[in-house]
Amino acid sequence: MSSRTATRLLGALAVPALALGLSACGAEEKPASETSEAPEEGAVAALSPQDAILASVENLSASSYQMDASMTIDGTEFMAMTGAYEGENSKASADIFMSAMMEASGETMTAEEEAMMGGMLDDMHTETVVFDKVMYMQFTGGMFDAMAESYGEDAWFTMDLTSDEAMAQAYAQYGGMDLAQQTELILTELADVEETGDGVYTGTLSGDSEAMSALSGSAMGGADAAAMVDGTQVTVTLDDQGLLKTMTMSMPEIEGMTMEMTSEIVEIGGSYDIKAPESTNLHDFEEFTAALGGGM
Repeated sequence: MSSRTATRLLGALAVPALALGLSACGAEEKPASETSEAPEEGAVAALSPQDAILASVENLSASSYQMDASMTIDGTEFMAMTGAYEGENSKASADIFMSAMMEASGETMTAEEEAMMGGMLDDMHTETVVFDKVMYMQFTGGMFDAMAESYGEDAWFTMDLTSDEAMAQAYAQYGGMDLAQQTELILTELADVEETGDGVYTGTLSGDSEAMSALSGSAMGGADAAAMVDGTQVTVTLDDQGLLKTMTMSMPEIEGMTMEMTSEIVEIGGSYDIKAPESTNLHDFEEFTAALGGGM
């Protein structure tokens, strides 16, 4: 495996952490009674481009909604996620197709190289639930399969989001599992926002912006991570009521690899029966991070 492909692999492994953070984290959702009504027809046109995109998330005032997201590498789907959000509770599922990275690279690995990777190129799946201020996460497939030997196949890792632990603080900063609030953080820091079509807006995201530098630093490791997102092009589409419909992030090319993530709100006002997992096989999230640090 060439050094270029190895670099692309590391980037591909890092991006889901960022992508999941972007799409599954946000500040606590405001109750519907405290949020603004959707702007009247014609009101969006009177706003500046920056104000229009901010209003699109501020006015996403329904108590529940569903969001789907997809990330591609060189046009090949790398991650597919769906999430449901009801107030402060949420649930999200994500599939990460590691084989897409090798397909995008156009290279094949020797049997020895595949053995050295230890399943890192196998597809992975994550489940996340936030209920009553506790986060539950489950990881399967790929490099996480080895964890089943230690924790069982139905293991969930939990985190008290009201605690003072560093991870809980990070989730509190980006908020729990609210696409609207996280999107608002991202859109607040867009530069050079302009309307490029009817209800379509574009802008540029800086890697050293407050939200992105903190998120990418925690997810991917500092300055190199910031370089991955610096200059990201963001396209926002609003519906006919001026509410957020889609957001596409096109990241700058790195080592010949181009990545793009699109999030779409597909339903507002649904009922999603969000509850804690019915499992007794629960472990503190610190055990998960310790297992990763020890190579599982």
